[in-house]
Amino acid sequence: MNTVNLDDLPWEEWSSPGGRFHGLSKELSIALGAQRNATLGDGGHPFDLELGRLRPGKSGCPMHSHSSQWELFVFLSGAGTVRYGSAQGEVRAGDAVMHPPGEAHQLINTGATDLDYLLVADNPLVDIWHYPDSDKWGFRKPRKFFRATDLEYYVGEDDGPPLAGSGEDGLANAASPPEPPGPLARFVSLESIPWELRQSPKKKYASYCRDISLALGGTRDVGPWAGGHPFDLQIRRVPPGAAVCPLHAHSMQWEMFWVISGTATVRTRTGAAAAEARQSVRAGDVFLQSPGTAHQILNTGDEEFVFYVVADNPPAETCYYPESDKWMIKPQRKVVRITETDYFDGEE
Repeated sequence: MNTVNLDDLPWEEWSSPGGRFHGLSKELSIALGAQRNATLGDGGHPFDLELGRLRPGKSGCPMHSHSSQWELFVFLSGAGTVRYGSAQGEVRAGDAVMHPPGEAHQLINTGATDLDYLLVADNPLVDIWHYPDSDKWGFRKPRKFFRATDLEYYVGEDDGPPLAGSGEDGLANAASPPEPPGPLARFVSLESIPWELRQSPKKKYASYCRDISLALGGTRDVGPWAGGHPFDLQIRRVPPGAAVCPLHAHSMQWEMFWVISGTATVRTRTGAAAAEARQSVRAGDVFLQSPGTAHQILNTGDEEFVFYVVADNPPAETCYYPESDKWMIKPQRKVVRITETDYFDGEE
């Protein structure tokens, strides 16, 4: 199991030439093996985690919108101002805000101390940025910035070679652009989210959960196609002696864990015949569980074990529980045991 501790990661610092934009970060996903700004096919993860820090009076980047990417901020210390669309909101430690695609946003440290935050973002295949304060654009891949000159769609096209068999074009005028949406950003205070107890009948498995993504408007266990987000973020508290859930392996889903307090043991198995591994984790540790690895968290300490967990929302997913030989099928959430049969059984 690949694990890093925040204390061992250096702060990466960046600044604009004039110093107006300045920030520091610890790139947790990159430390755990992901390629920067890359999709799964290019060696990345389905989401990226970053610990960020802004000095008083600074913003990390200009006001900008994403065409595809979602960003979720959880504020850990300090206070600041979030610009979003034509509005702005004040944030402080214990707040969270979600920025869906399509709305320009910017975070500014307007407090007297450092503003620290956890940032979760997905890795869409294509993303285009717009910077309304300077009216420029950028592509994520390839990473290029430009200013746009408006053109009609067919400029330069009618001068090309003739089309075989072409007749009258019969082109209709383009539809009018839609009205811009109202503000999309959602804000929530973590203290306003009730703790939900998730417990098995005999209490062997127990934890308290604050589901930040649901509080920010997401739908449980589904992605953007069905009203959810491309990733879900939770805070979990596990009582001493309890496990979060049975040993299980995901077929598609990735999970990343950031330990806030306490100590625990993580069990892992990779492959049906693999020996079990156990690893102790403590405050500041960050670890990743990729699809196909069975894993379980046990609170083996004397105090509550508290952690953040972020997971992506693949369109289809199964979980296998090797110690009870059962499966869960998502998003239907059906739990089954399998009796093998032939492909054409019952068909003829």
